[in-house]
Amino acid sequence: MNASVRKLGALMGKDVTDMLKNPTMIVCIVMPVAFVLLYRYIMGNVGGSMGMMGGADMGAGTDAATVESLITYVLLNTALCMTIGMTSSATLVYGLAEEKEKHTLRTLMLANVSAEQIMLARGLVTLVVTAVVEALCFFVSGAPMHLFAPYMAIGVLGALPIILLSLVLGLASRDQMTAGLYSVPILLVVIAPMFSGFSPMLGDIARFLPTGGAASLLRLATEGALFGSGAVLPLAVTAAWIVLGLVVFKLLYRKLATDN
Repeated sequence: MNASVRKLGALMGKDVTDMLKNPTMIVCIVMPVAFVLLYRYIMGNVGGSMGMMGGADMGAGTDAATVESLITYVLLNTALCMTIGMTSSATLVYGLAEEKEKHTLRTLMLANVSAEQIMLARGLVTLVVTAVVEALCFFVSGAPMHLFAPYMAIGVLGALPIILLSLVLGLASRDQMTAGLYSVPILLVVIAPMFSGFSPMLGDIARFLPTGGAASLLRLATEGALFGSGAVLPLAVTAAWIVLGLVVFKLLYRKLATDN
């Protein structure tokens, strides 16, 4: 047991070091924070302009509190989707592809390290880094502190299916060029809920995507309705994607790791 824990700790330390030494991964970590800063500046200007219009010009039933809630949701949803798409997915796919390209995975497995330990270490490091970036994005967004705990819980929950699917895609990538090809579709799927407000049809589709449930839960949290009946469907969607990710990972990871 102690030997397994030591191996896991050593693998996690190696993964953190590799991540910090890779410029591509650093960009993937920094980019969500930069996007939230940009969106905060844009949405701040929009909110200020709407506030100057007055209640009559903002539309029936719309007040300053509603506008503020909507802006907070847009900022936090951007933070969540960008962090999961870039940090949880892109860094994981590229990182595993780089290790396959350099035959690091094969060397580790020949050194009496199991595929399960390698995948667990990589997944845990990615989840921790994702949580750290999500926290940075939250503080950069200027959102009310009472939303911090639900935002972090939703962010971690929403990252789990993407991490599981990205582990499989990373193992399936022959090299970093292939990783780039595989990471684009999953990135587009992950960030789709950011644009669900532009089209009712897109919104209906996005709510059933891997991060769609998390985005819906986040919307409920900003509206103060997270613990209502409306959270049942988003939770079910997120849970279904986690189960699907586990099944896909369980079925494919050993074959892909052996092929390496």
